[in-house]
Parts: sequence; structure tokens; C-alpha cells
Amino acid sequence: MKERVSGALESYLEQIAELQLEYGAVRTSDLADRMGCKRSSVTNALQRLSEKGLIHYQSYRPVTLTEEGQKTILTLNRYHEILADFLENVLAFPEEFAQQEACRLEHRVSLCTIERMNSYLAFIRKNTDATRAEFKEFLKKNNGLK
Repeated sequence: MKERVSGALESYLEQIAELQLEYGAVRTSDLADRMGCKRSSVTNALQRLSEKGLIHYQSYRPVTLTEEGQKTILTLNRYHEILADFLENVLAFPEEFAQQEACRLEHRVSLCTIERMNSYLAFIRKNTDATRAEFKEFLKKNNGLK
């Protein structure tokens, strides 16, 4: 992922990837339905994604991800996995909340922050599980674990 696009465009890209997996190519109308917006908004987003080299797009033709678009999706998936892991296993949030929050955060967090979180996760796994257990106990005692 060279230069990040806006969170909204990343959301479009994720939906394109999902629809492409399901159907092979993506119609503008399917994307509008999935995103819950007007086709004109989708067309605008598709034009911007195309300009950035993330999708193959021509009017009235199915949309597919470019190689760069696929790399961007892999990066976003990695961000999501690390965030969800951190939220659940370090901050002791329930899995469902961790997944939902990771979806919101993945579009805003920097690579530097993700790498630091990933390093911390690797460190605590390598050194001890007691740290997580102690933190969960601390949260329970201080009404922070829900």
C-alpha cells in the first residue's frame, strides 16, 4: 500500500474485494446496494480508486481489483487482524466488540502504530501469559472489564 486513501475509499475497496470473491467481478449497482448509497456516489468513488490504480474501472463495465488493489486489501486485512488481536488479547475486550472496533480503527491507524502493536503482541506471547491474566484481573477489580 503506497499512499493510503481515505477511510471511505478503503471501505469501498473492501466491499469490491468481497463482491469480487463472491461474483468474480463487481457491478456498480451491486456495490451501491452493499454500501447503501446512490450509484452516483459509487461512480465517484470508483473513479478515484481507478485514478489511484487500485481498480480496473470503465463506465458500464464490471469492476475488478488491480494487483495494487489486492495488495491494499491484504494490508487492510493485516491491520484488522492485529488490531482485533490487540483489542481482545491485550485490552481484554470481548471478541465481537474487538472485531467491530478493529473495523472502525483499521482505516485510521498508522503503519507505525500497527507495527508497534504487533511487536508488543509478539513480545507478550514469547514472554508470558501472566501479563494478560493480571491485566484482566486489574480491569475486573476496577470495573473496566465488561
